[in-house]
Amino acid sequence: MFKEITFRTSAREEAVDITDQVQAAIAEAGVDEGFVFIYVPHSTAAVSIHARLEKDEAPRLERMLDTAYPDKDASHTTKAAFVAPTEVGIIKGGRMLLGEDQRIYFYEFAGPATRKVYLYVGS
Repeated sequence: MFKEITFRTSAREEAVDITDQVQAAIAEAGVDEGFVFIYVPHSTAAVSIHARLEKDEAPRLERMLDTAYPDKDASHTTKAAFVAPTEVGIIKGGRMLLGEDQRIYFYEFAGPATRKVYLYVGS
């Protein structure tokens, strides 16, 4: 099953938790065991799976990426490439397997903007 998630970001750089939308798409597909492919079709955005971010923790990623690539002229596309446009997850029991504290985040690097995330759920 193919699913498109569309939303609007509200800041130049932000992390948007899309875990619930991904889990809902898996439930909608009715796949008990399989995989989910998550793809961000934007050169200035990315997706990542990692520990839950508290509201005040998101700026740490921005500082880390600015340190890794401090050139402000190309930072949006470079940050997006550094984080990556894809993730692949395993589905078991009708849900994507995540660690107890893991979440799926969409990273905006050139917002605010209307953004899409494509999901492919298969078995």
